[in-house]
Amino acid sequence: MDSDKKKEKKPGFFSWIRRHLSVKVFLITFLVQIIFGALIIGVLYYSTPRSYNTAKRDNVQSAFDELLETLEKTEYENTGPVIDAFIHETGAEIVAFNVSSTVPTLTTLGSKYAVLTYDDFDKICKRHEDAYSFTNFGTVRFLQKGPTYRLEYYYFVDEGNTMTTAIRKSLPVIIVAVVIVSLLCAYIYTMLFARPIKKLSTVSRSMAKMDFSEKTGSKRQDEIGQLSRDLDAMAGSLDEKIEALNQKNTELSEEVRRRMELESQKDMFFSAASHELKTPVTILEGQLRGMIEGVEPYTDHEEYLPRALGTVKRMESLINEILIASRMQSGQEIVSSRTDMAQLLEEKMEECEELYESRGIKMELNLESDLIFEGNKELTSLAIGAFLSNAAFYSEEGSTVEVDAEKGAGVRREAAEAGAFREEKACVRVIVRNTDAHIEDEDLSHLFEPFYRSDKSRSRRSGGSGLGLYLAKLIIEKQGGNCSLKNDGQDVVAVVELPSPQ
Repeated sequence: MDSDKKKEKKPGFFSWIRRHLSVKVFLITFLVQIIFGALIIGVLYYSTPRSYNTAKRDNVQSAFDELLETLEKTEYENTGPVIDAFIHETGAEIVAFNVSSTVPTLTTLGSKYAVLTYDDFDKICKRHEDAYSFTNFGTVRFLQKGPTYRLEYYYFVDEGNTMTTAIRKSLPVIIVAVVIVSLLCAYIYTMLFARPIKKLSTVSRSMAKMDFSEKTGSKRQDEIGQLSRDLDAMAGSLDEKIEALNQKNTELSEEVRRRMELESQKDMFFSAASHELKTPVTILEGQLRGMIEGVEPYTDHEEYLPRALGTVKRMESLINEILIASRMQSGQEIVSSRTDMAQLLEEKMEECEELYESRGIKMELNLESDLIFEGNKELTSLAIGAFLSNAAFYSEEGSTVEVDAEKGAGVRREAAEAGAFREEKACVRVIVRNTDAHIEDEDLSHLFEPFYRSDKSRSRRSGGSGLGLYLAKLIIEKQGGNCSLKNDGQDVVAVVELPSPQ
């Protein structure tokens, strides 16, 4: 239990920081900015006053040198205003001595602000006891004549009341400004660097989950932008490859499914074929055994031998149809050639004429010109014959079977039902209309199944095997065509389409 609680424990603050690049970049940038800001404040606090004092000293010394040069060119009576101007401009204290006499004496040289007595000088020094000070001296003779005077200047700087005080007062504002600038710089740097990296991470995680729709969409021109574009290109390429692979897998699965259906259809077909063959074989065996053993009524050979021959012929016809169906299902190529549908229909109608007359059914044939199609004549004749004989067997006496043949454009039914757009190609269309006939709705979807009979008693009497329409559909579709059977009002209409050369 304790180990489970440890596993469920949430990660700490530092662990959270380690797992987020943007947070690390922000904190590092912020700390670097703060350190540099502190260094700058320290430099300002400690070095600026000294730099200021040095610059001030240089300025006062330069002014003092100019004062000495000016006094060299000034008469004694005019020295006072010159010295007062120096004191006013620089704030320095001036002390002057007459050094020509044996004992130097203190003088103001006519100045109102120069130090006159030693007591005054002592007071000045005491007043600035804690201040930083610098001094220098020089000698001068007015107009290069008369006594020689020594001039000394004293400059006092109270560090606590000048630049240092100003910096100390401004320190809170400076610190706040440094913190704000550091936060802003850290945020900008994080956005410029960590944000695109985070986007790259999001895209890569999507790719790991096989989702290639996520893109960085970066327009940057630097290395991160190039990496983003490369990742987008890789995602697009992988998406195409996987899509192609999925398509191949789908096609393979579809092919496997189709082959399994074909195998299942073959098994069902041959099972049904075996059942269909079993019945005439049993009948033939009974007839022959009765004639051999002299069992009544089979002793009348003149009646039952023709019957036995008829059973053999039905078996022969069924076997031939089974062989043709097997050849169609095995994928064996059909030899095609340019064939005239008009000639084929005329020949088939002539063959069926006796059947139609025996059932009291009228025939009408309407043909257009140039009815050339690509296909196998013998197999196509077999398929068309299945529709014609089917119309004869399922029509009432006195009805009419209309056969029309025309050129047109056709689309395969399964493509149209799937909603696919396919270019229509030229075809030869045969329409067999069975007037005054009807097919039950439950039978329509089964008419092209092998050995299926919508009216079993009638099919038995007509001798139908149940393979006619199944074989017809196999033959037509094997040649790239299409066929259908439907109710049209009071009629049943069969449509056969076969490709025609352009």
